[in-house]
Amino acid sequence: MTGFNLGGGFGSADPAARTWSIALDGGTTNTRARLLCGDVVIATARRAVGVRDAAIASARTGTPASDSGDREPRRDALRRAVREVVAEVQLEWRRLAEGDPPARLVAAGMLSSEIGLVAVPHVLAPAGLDELAHSSVPVHLSEIHDRPILVVPGVRTPPADGPDGWLEADVMRGEECETLGALRTLLADGRAAPGRASAFLWPGSHTKLVEVDAEGRIARSFTTLAGEVLEAVGHHTILAASLPAGWPDSPDPDAVAAGARAVARHGLGRGAFLVRIAALTSALDPAARASFWMGAVIAADVDSLTAHPILEPGRTAFVGGREPLRSLYAGLLARRHDGPVVALDETLSQAASALGAIAVAERRAALGLAIEPVEEPPEN
Repeated sequence: MTGFNLGGGFGSADPAARTWSIALDGGTTNTRARLLCGDVVIATARRAVGVRDAAIASARTGTPASDSGDREPRRDALRRAVREVVAEVQLEWRRLAEGDPPARLVAAGMLSSEIGLVAVPHVLAPAGLDELAHSSVPVHLSEIHDRPILVVPGVRTPPADGPDGWLEADVMRGEECETLGALRTLLADGRAAPGRASAFLWPGSHTKLVEVDAEGRIARSFTTLAGEVLEAVGHHTILAASLPAGWPDSPDPDAVAAGARAVARHGLGRGAFLVRIAALTSALDPAARASFWMGAVIAADVDSLTAHPILEPGRTAFVGGREPLRSLYAGLLARRHDGPVVALDETLSQAASALGAIAVAERRAALGLAIEPVEEPPEN
């Protein structure tokens, strides 16, 4: 259980004016609940269960992820994880507060996908708080909580024109809340300029590059599978014998740089095989080999990211996500991008998703939209 502090801290809040909320975020590999008092994240609970588990189970059984007849059994583990993290942060609330428990529950990320809790259709870009608020769906899932959960949709980038136009299409679930939550904080404290387009980069299991227009809306996105490539090739191919079980929290900078040089000279395929060569020749120890492979994958990813028009010259790029990926991406991107590259601080990086989800819920309330739950929203 961890906590984060934004904008003055929990202790400075007026107890009579506290608004308590729970923000749920489900990703490819993890599910989290964050307890907030206003815009301060007080506690976080996490389970290493994500939608990838359901997707893999579906592939093994040969059942499509969207098959309604098989949907509920595959959601059991995910719903159990959500129920557990909600209960965990509510225990923390009971330790700190009195009165009614948090009335506002918001879910974002892959929890709104067809292999999540409920399927909520994507909103078409450009999309900001208004579009997300209008398209969010309140649902009642009694096995998780007795109060309604507001499920926030993802954002879809449409195809371009022409026979290869579909190559420009993209989807996101979760990064829209991270982006809008981070932007709101950056504008409030003067780290971002209003009325100016910017880019946000969120590395993780998937790398998501997001363009924000001058009106503060998500204009489009660009996704790579770099994080899963790092894990899958590193631990599920012949490279597994040459790498440690986990990735280093503090990668060797010289080995990271060597991995980036290898990709620049020979491409990612050769860079991968050089991990085995490094082991056979004892050129690098196991931790350095892991750092080398991280540097190779991230350098290849940055090459594709900097070629995309979202990162146009002069545009500020904000880099979030967890460490050490955040620093590695920011460092390599700064060498390639012709514009400012700003690594977000740890507090904002970790709180951004919750802040964005709560902002959507607040906007929905301000618009006077209905909060009566439905049992099951329409499919994508």
